[in-house]
Amino acid sequence: MRKTKAIFKCSEELKEKFIGSNCLLTISVGQATHEGEMFGATMDLVNRSFGSCTLLIDDSLQRHNMALNNSEDAAFFYEMSIKEGDLWLIRNEKYYGNLTIPKRIVRLDAWLKHPNFHTQLDSVTKAINHDPSYKAVFDKSTEEFLKKYCSRLSNPEKFNLERARRLSYDFIIEECTALCLWPELQCQFEAYPIRHNEAVNATRERFILPFYPNLLQALNIVFKNAQQIKPQSFVLLQDKG
Repeated sequence: MRKTKAIFKCSEELKEKFIGSNCLLTISVGQATHEGEMFGATMDLVNRSFGSCTLLIDDSLQRHNMALNNSEDAAFFYEMSIKEGDLWLIRNEKYYGNLTIPKRIVRLDAWLKHPNFHTQLDSVTKAINHDPSYKAVFDKSTEEFLKKYCSRLSNPEKFNLERARRLSYDFIIEECTALCLWPELQCQFEAYPIRHNEAVNATRERFILPFYPNLLQALNIVFKNAQQIKPQSFVLLQDKG
């Protein structure tokens, strides 16, 4: 019996719509909520709730985060971020391998290399430049992430905040652009532990729900009896250090 329990923070009425639907579960590689008992509990929850599951492995996106407290730029960490995704798949196969519902696995590069990625990136960028309220959520999401990240640094005075702000912004706009392409997966729900940042939510409301009201409805997963959630970490950066 698993001690940690995962639940969806939503109405019972919405849960009734889960039956037979396809759930997209986005995996932020390096996040503790997608490891060990918490991920196992998530798999238990998804397995008994939906008709099928798509696991989206956000690995190459993490190159921006991997560069935050290192001197190299994000491109330097591209291959390493892909390898982190490989290691995640190996490490957590014992959990997602127990799914009895149909499953498929998609890596983030499928979206970064998608033929419509740059067109969509232009659309998101134009919306940011022309709508102050939309730009504000990107700025807020960036600052909230950096505030949390900096609070964990042992020597924050040596941290290049402006560089980190650019990397964080690149992460968020890339994440939001990829999100706009996900409707082609035909997933009725998109589940993520705790909550997405406000830029993701605003992008969903602007670019997805008006055109695909029955796809990618956001679901928050919360945990009961879980240990304290540790900060994001990368196996290969630990080796690098």
